[in-house]
Amino acid sequence: MKAVVKKTPGPGGLELLDWKEPDPEPDQVKMRVTGAGICGTDIHIIKGNWMSRPPVVLGHEWCGEIVEAGAQVRHLKPGDRVTASNPARTCGYCTYCTSGNPFMCPDRISAGYMIDGAFAEYMCIDARRCHKIEDHVTFREAALGEPLAVAVRAVTERTTVHAGDIVVVSGPGCIGLLTMQVARLEGARVIVAGLAKDAARLECARKLGADHVLNVDEQPLDAFVKELTGGRGADLVYECAGSRHSLASCWTAVRKQGTLVPLGVHPGPFETDFNNIMMKELNVTGSYGYVWTSWERTVRLLAEHKIDIESLISHELPLDRYEDAFRWTQDGSAIKVIFNPALA
Repeated sequence: MKAVVKKTPGPGGLELLDWKEPDPEPDQVKMRVTGAGICGTDIHIIKGNWMSRPPVVLGHEWCGEIVEAGAQVRHLKPGDRVTASNPARTCGYCTYCTSGNPFMCPDRISAGYMIDGAFAEYMCIDARRCHKIEDHVTFREAALGEPLAVAVRAVTERTTVHAGDIVVVSGPGCIGLLTMQVARLEGARVIVAGLAKDAARLECARKLGADHVLNVDEQPLDAFVKELTGGRGADLVYECAGSRHSLASCWTAVRKQGTLVPLGVHPGPFETDFNNIMMKELNVTGSYGYVWTSWERTVRLLAEHKIDIESLISHELPLDRYEDAFRWTQDGSAIKVIFNPALA
Protein backbone atom coordinates (compact mmCIF):
# COMPACT_ATOMS: atom_id res chain seq x y z
CA MET A 1 0.00 0.00 0.00
CA LYS A 2 1.02 3.67 -0.34
CA ALA A 3 1.81 5.69 2.79
CA VAL A 4 3.30 9.07 3.71
CA VAL A 5 6.24 8.18 5.95
CA LYS A 6 8.55 10.19 8.19
CA LYS A 7 11.75 8.26 7.42
CA THR A 8 14.36 10.00 9.56
CA PRO A 9 14.58 12.03 12.79
CA GLY A 10 14.93 15.80 12.71
CA PRO A 11 13.62 18.17 10.03
CA GLY A 12 12.31 16.75 6.76
CA GLY A 13 12.61 13.09 5.85
CA LEU A 14 9.05 12.81 4.49
CA GLU A 15 8.37 10.48 1.54
CA LEU A 16 5.54 8.60 -0.16
CA LEU A 17 6.53 4.94 0.03
CA ASP A 18 5.28 1.45 -0.64
CA TRP A 19 4.52 0.25 2.90
CA LYS A 20 3.52 -3.10 4.34
CA GLU A 21 -0.25 -3.41 4.63
CA PRO A 22 -1.06 -4.05 8.32
CA ASP A 23 -2.89 -7.02 9.80
CA PRO A 24 -5.13 -6.50 12.85
CA GLU A 25 -4.25 -7.91 16.24
CA PRO A 26 -7.03 -9.78 18.09
CA ASP A 27 -8.34 -6.58 19.77
CA GLN A 28 -7.95 -4.36 16.70
CA VAL A 29 -9.87 -3.49 13.56
CA LYS A 30 -8.37 -2.86 10.17
CA MET A 31 -9.91 0.03 8.28
CA ARG A 32 -9.73 1.43 4.81
CA VAL A 33 -8.82 5.05 5.42
CA THR A 34 -11.39 7.34 3.80
CA GLY A 35 -10.18 10.64 5.22
CA ALA A 36 -7.21 11.86 7.26
CA GLY A 37 -6.54 15.45 8.23
CA ILE A 38 -3.25 17.31 8.54
CA CYS A 39 -2.80 18.72 12.05
CA GLY A 40 -0.43 21.39 13.35
CA THR A 41 1.33 18.64 15.27
CA ASP A 42 2.20 16.98 11.94
CA ILE A 43 3.95 20.20 10.94
CA HIS A 44 5.94 20.19 14.19
CA ILE A 45 6.92 16.57 13.52
CA ILE A 46 8.14 17.40 10.01
CA LYS A 47 10.17 20.32 11.36
CA GLY A 48 11.70 18.11 14.03
CA ASN A 49 10.04 20.02 16.90
CA TRP A 50 7.84 17.16 18.11
CA MET A 51 8.76 13.67 19.18
CA SER A 52 8.41 10.88 16.62
CA ARG A 53 9.79 7.38 16.12
CA PRO A 54 10.85 7.09 12.48
CA PRO A 55 10.31 5.37 10.22
CA VAL A 56 6.61 5.92 10.91
CA VAL A 57 3.44 6.68 8.95
CA LEU A 58 2.11 10.08 9.99
CA GLY A 59 -1.54 11.05 10.57
CA HIS A 60 -3.62 11.01 13.75
CA GLU A 61 -6.96 12.48 12.57
CA TRP A 62 -8.90 9.94 10.55
CA CYS A 63 -12.02 8.00 9.69
CA GLY A 64 -12.65 4.93 7.62
CA GLU A 65 -14.60 1.80 6.82
CA ILE A 66 -13.77 -1.40 8.67
CA VAL A 67 -12.59 -4.20 6.39
CA GLU A 68 -11.52 -6.74 9.02
CA ALA A 69 -12.11 -7.23 12.75
CA GLY A 70 -9.77 -9.06 15.12
CA ALA A 71 -10.85 -12.30 16.78
CA GLN A 72 -11.70 -10.61 20.11
CA VAL A 73 -13.76 -7.77 18.61
CA ARG A 74 -17.50 -8.20 19.09
CA HIS A 75 -19.08 -4.74 18.72
CA LEU A 76 -17.69 -3.85 15.28
CA LYS A 77 -17.77 -5.64 11.94
CA PRO A 78 -16.66 -5.18 8.35
CA GLY A 79 -18.62 -2.42 6.67
CA ASP A 80 -19.02 -0.29 9.79
CA ARG A 81 -18.19 3.39 9.27
CA VAL A 82 -16.10 4.78 12.11
CA THR A 83 -13.98 7.63 13.28
CA ALA A 84 -11.33 6.87 15.85
CA SER A 85 -9.32 8.48 18.59
CA ASN A 86 -5.82 8.41 19.96
CA PRO A 87 -3.97 7.23 22.03
CA ALA A 88 -3.63 3.96 20.17
CA ARG A 89 -2.41 2.06 23.24
CA THR A 90 -2.39 2.70 26.99
CA CYS A 91 -1.64 0.57 30.04
CA GLY A 92 -5.33 0.43 31.05
CA TYR A 93 -4.52 0.23 34.76
CA CYS A 94 -3.05 3.54 35.95
CA THR A 95 -5.03 6.26 37.72
CA TYR A 96 -5.52 8.15 34.48
CA CYS A 97 -6.69 5.18 32.42
CA THR A 98 -9.13 4.00 35.07
CA SER A 99 -10.49 7.53 35.51
CA GLY A 100 -11.06 7.85 31.77
CA ASN A 101 -8.21 10.09 30.60
CA PRO A 102 -5.87 7.99 28.44
CA PHE A 103 -3.85 11.01 27.27
CA MET A 104 -2.35 11.24 30.77
CA CYS A 105 -1.25 7.58 30.82
CA PRO A 106 2.53 7.42 31.34
CA ASP A 107 2.70 4.49 28.91
CA ARG A 108 0.63 6.17 26.20
CA ILE A 109 1.45 5.19 22.60
CA SER A 110 -0.05 7.45 19.95
CA ALA A 111 -0.68 6.61 16.31
CA GLY A 112 0.77 8.93 13.71
CA TYR A 113 4.18 9.52 15.22
CA MET A 114 4.94 6.75 17.74
CA ILE A 115 3.37 3.95 15.70
CA ASP A 116 1.94 3.97 12.18
CA GLY A 117 -0.93 6.36 11.59
CA ALA A 118 -3.50 7.27 8.97
CA PHE A 119 -1.69 8.81 5.98
CA ALA A 120 -2.01 5.45 4.27
CA GLU A 121 -4.51 3.32 2.43
CA TYR A 122 -5.11 1.08 5.47
CA MET A 123 -4.44 1.22 9.19
CA CYS A 124 -5.16 -0.84 12.30
CA ILE A 125 -6.37 0.53 15.63
CA ASP A 126 -7.65 -0.81 18.94
CA ALA A 127 -11.38 -1.39 18.47
CA ARG A 128 -12.06 0.41 21.75
CA ARG A 129 -10.88 3.66 20.16
CA CYS A 130 -13.52 3.54 17.44
CA HIS A 131 -16.77 5.50 17.35
CA LYS A 132 -19.49 4.58 14.89
CA ILE A 133 -20.82 7.38 12.71
CA GLU A 134 -24.33 7.73 11.34
CA ASP A 135 -24.90 6.92 7.68
CA HIS A 136 -25.84 10.52 6.89
CA VAL A 137 -22.50 11.82 8.24
CA THR A 138 -20.05 12.00 5.34
CA PHE A 139 -16.52 10.65 5.58
CA ARG A 140 -15.29 14.21 4.93
CA GLU A 141 -17.10 15.37 8.06
CA ALA A 142 -16.01 12.38 10.10
CA ALA A 143 -12.36 13.02 9.19
CA LEU A 144 -12.53 16.09 11.44
CA GLY A 145 -14.04 14.20 14.37
CA GLU A 146 -10.72 14.19 16.23
CA PRO A 147 -10.10 17.98 16.18
CA LEU A 148 -13.77 18.57 16.98
CA ALA A 149 -13.38 16.35 20.05
CA VAL A 150 -10.43 18.53 21.11
CA ALA A 151 -12.60 21.65 20.85
CA VAL A 152 -15.53 19.99 22.63
CA ARG A 153 -13.27 18.94 25.49
CA ALA A 154 -11.84 22.45 25.90
CA VAL A 155 -15.13 24.35 25.75
CA THR A 156 -17.66 22.04 27.37
CA GLU A 157 -15.57 19.98 29.80
CA ARG A 158 -12.44 21.89 30.82
CA THR A 159 -14.13 25.30 31.01
CA THR A 160 -17.61 26.72 31.51
CA VAL A 161 -18.98 29.11 28.90
CA HIS A 162 -22.06 31.08 29.93
CA ALA A 163 -24.53 32.65 27.54
CA GLY A 164 -23.40 36.19 26.82
CA ASP A 165 -19.74 35.61 27.72
CA ILE A 166 -17.14 37.37 25.62
CA VAL A 167 -14.79 34.71 24.26
CA VAL A 168 -11.58 35.24 22.31
CA VAL A 169 -10.18 32.58 19.99
CA SER A 170 -6.61 33.49 19.02
CA GLY A 171 -5.58 31.53 15.96
CA PRO A 172 -8.09 30.79 13.15
CA GLY A 173 -6.84 27.34 12.21
CA CYS A 174 -9.05 24.28 12.29
CA ILE A 175 -8.99 23.93 16.09
CA GLY A 176 -9.69 27.63 16.51
CA LEU A 177 -12.63 27.62 14.09
CA LEU A 178 -14.11 24.54 15.73
CA THR A 179 -13.61 26.07 19.19
CA MET A 180 -15.39 29.19 17.98
CA GLN A 181 -18.38 27.19 16.76
CA VAL A 182 -18.68 25.15 19.98
CA ALA A 183 -18.43 28.31 22.10
CA ARG A 184 -21.19 29.96 20.06
CA LEU A 185 -23.38 26.89 20.59
CA GLU A 186 -22.96 27.57 24.33
CA GLY A 187 -24.23 31.14 23.81
CA ALA A 188 -20.97 33.10 23.80
CA ARG A 189 -20.08 36.14 21.71
CA VAL A 190 -16.83 35.17 19.99
CA ILE A 191 -13.92 37.20 18.66
CA VAL A 192 -11.62 35.32 16.28
CA ALA A 193 -8.16 36.84 15.88
CA GLY A 194 -5.43 36.05 13.36
CA LEU A 195 -2.63 37.50 11.25
CA ALA A 196 -2.78 39.11 7.83
CA LYS A 197 -1.64 35.82 6.27
CA ASP A 198 -4.73 34.19 7.78
CA ALA A 199 -7.07 36.23 5.57
CA ALA A 200 -8.85 33.19 4.11
CA ARG A 201 -9.26 31.63 7.55
CA LEU A 202 -10.57 34.85 9.05
CA GLU A 203 -13.08 35.16 6.23
CA CYS A 204 -14.16 31.58 6.96
CA ALA A 205 -14.65 32.55 10.62
CA ARG A 206 -16.85 35.43 9.52
CA LYS A 207 -18.98 33.16 7.33
CA LEU A 208 -19.26 30.61 10.15
CA GLY A 209 -20.81 33.24 12.41
CA ALA A 210 -18.00 34.76 14.44
CA ASP A 211 -19.34 37.89 16.12
CA HIS A 212 -16.09 39.75 15.45
CA VAL A 213 -13.09 38.96 13.24
CA LEU A 214 -9.79 40.73 13.85
CA ASN A 215 -6.56 41.03 11.88
CA VAL A 216 -4.03 41.70 14.67
CA ASP A 217 -1.52 43.07 12.15
CA GLU A 218 -3.93 45.99 11.74
CA GLN A 219 -5.20 46.38 15.32
CA PRO A 220 -3.81 44.84 18.53
CA LEU A 221 -6.04 42.24 20.16
CA ASP A 222 -5.99 43.81 23.63
CA ALA A 223 -7.00 47.24 22.30
CA PHE A 224 -9.91 45.76 20.34
CA VAL A 225 -11.14 43.71 23.30
CA LYS A 226 -10.88 46.61 25.73
CA GLU A 227 -12.84 48.84 23.37
CA LEU A 228 -15.52 46.18 22.93
CA THR A 229 -15.84 45.46 26.66
CA GLY A 230 -15.42 48.95 28.08
CA GLY A 231 -11.93 48.10 29.35
CA ARG A 232 -12.96 44.94 31.17
CA GLY A 233 -11.48 42.24 28.94
CA ALA A 234 -12.69 38.89 27.67
CA ASP A 235 -14.22 36.32 30.00
CA LEU A 236 -12.45 33.37 28.35
CA VAL A 237 -9.55 33.26 25.92
CA TYR A 238 -8.58 30.16 23.95
CA GLU A 239 -5.01 30.35 22.59
CA CYS A 240 -5.12 28.13 19.50
CA ALA A 241 -2.20 29.45 17.46
CA GLY A 242 0.65 27.84 19.39
CA SER A 243 2.61 31.11 19.15
CA ARG A 244 4.36 33.04 21.92
CA HIS A 245 3.18 36.29 20.31
CA SER A 246 -0.39 35.02 20.39
CA LEU A 247 -0.03 34.00 24.03
CA ALA A 248 1.37 37.42 24.95
CA SER A 249 -1.74 39.03 23.44
CA CYS A 250 -3.98 36.58 25.28
CA TRP A 251 -2.51 37.56 28.68
CA THR A 252 -3.60 41.14 28.10
CA ALA A 253 -6.95 40.36 26.43
CA VAL A 254 -8.35 38.21 29.27
CA ARG A 255 -10.11 40.06 32.07
CA LYS A 256 -9.12 39.95 35.72
CA GLN A 257 -10.30 36.66 37.24
CA GLY A 258 -11.00 35.39 33.73
CA THR A 259 -9.92 32.10 32.16
CA LEU A 260 -7.12 31.45 29.68
CA VAL A 261 -6.91 28.09 27.92
CA PRO A 262 -3.73 27.12 26.01
CA LEU A 263 -4.87 24.83 23.19
CA GLY A 264 -2.20 25.40 20.55
CA VAL A 265 0.90 23.21 20.60
CA HIS A 266 4.06 25.31 20.92
CA PRO A 267 7.23 24.15 19.13
CA GLY A 268 9.36 24.53 22.26
CA PRO A 269 9.89 26.48 25.51
CA PHE A 270 9.86 30.28 25.54
CA GLU A 271 9.67 33.13 28.04
CA THR A 272 6.31 34.53 29.13
CA ASP A 273 5.17 36.74 32.01
CA PHE A 274 3.70 34.33 34.55
CA ASN A 275 2.98 37.21 36.94
CA ASN A 276 -0.22 37.70 34.96
CA ILE A 277 -1.73 34.67 36.67
CA MET A 278 -1.12 36.01 40.17
CA MET A 279 -1.75 39.71 39.57
CA LYS A 280 -4.97 39.18 37.59
CA GLU A 281 -6.09 36.12 39.58
CA LEU A 282 -6.47 34.19 36.36
CA ASN A 283 -7.65 30.66 35.88
CA VAL A 284 -5.23 29.02 33.45
CA THR A 285 -6.66 25.71 32.31
CA GLY A 286 -4.74 23.21 30.24
CA SER A 287 -6.74 21.15 27.77
CA TYR A 288 -4.99 18.32 25.96
CA GLY A 289 -6.83 15.90 23.75
CA TYR A 290 -10.16 14.44 24.88
CA VAL A 291 -11.88 11.78 26.95
CA TRP A 292 -14.70 9.38 26.10
CA THR A 293 -17.44 11.86 26.95
CA SER A 294 -15.85 14.37 24.56
CA TRP A 295 -16.31 11.84 21.79
CA GLU A 296 -19.89 11.05 22.77
CA ARG A 297 -20.70 14.74 22.39
CA THR A 298 -18.70 14.97 19.18
CA VAL A 299 -20.51 12.08 17.52
CA ARG A 300 -23.85 13.67 18.43
CA LEU A 301 -22.79 17.06 17.07
CA LEU A 302 -21.73 15.42 13.81
CA ALA A 303 -25.01 13.50 13.55
CA GLU A 304 -27.08 16.61 14.26
CA HIS A 305 -24.99 18.77 11.89
CA LYS A 306 -24.69 21.46 14.56
CA ILE A 307 -21.10 22.16 13.52
CA ASP A 308 -20.23 23.26 9.99
CA ILE A 309 -17.39 20.94 9.00
CA GLU A 310 -17.57 21.29 5.22
CA SER A 311 -16.63 24.98 5.29
CA LEU A 312 -13.36 24.11 7.00
CA ILE A 313 -12.17 21.60 4.37
CA SER A 314 -10.35 23.68 1.80
CA HIS A 315 -8.54 20.80 0.07
CA GLU A 316 -9.09 17.06 -0.35
CA LEU A 317 -6.02 15.46 -1.93
CA PRO A 318 -4.56 12.06 -2.81
CA LEU A 319 -1.52 10.88 -0.87
CA ASP A 320 0.86 11.67 -3.74
CA ARG A 321 0.04 15.37 -3.32
CA TYR A 322 1.55 15.38 0.18
CA GLU A 323 4.12 18.07 -0.65
CA ASP A 324 1.39 20.50 -1.75
CA ALA A 325 -0.72 19.52 1.24
CA PHE A 326 1.95 20.35 3.80
CA ARG A 327 3.08 23.50 2.01
CA TRP A 328 -0.45 24.92 1.86
CA THR A 329 -1.06 24.00 5.49
CA GLN A 330 2.05 25.88 6.59
CA ASP A 331 1.70 29.02 4.47
CA GLY A 332 -1.88 29.70 5.58
CA SER A 333 -3.46 29.29 2.14
CA ALA A 334 -5.33 26.18 3.32
CA ILE A 335 -7.85 26.02 6.14
CA LYS A 336 -7.92 22.25 6.48
CA VAL A 337 -6.35 19.69 4.16
CA ILE A 338 -7.53 16.10 4.28
CA PHE A 339 -6.02 13.15 2.45
CA ASN A 340 -8.31 10.72 0.65
CA PRO A 341 -6.17 7.71 -0.36
CA ALA A 342 -8.84 6.59 -2.84
CA LEU A 343 -8.26 9.65 -5.01
CA ALA A 344 -6.00 9.10 -8.01
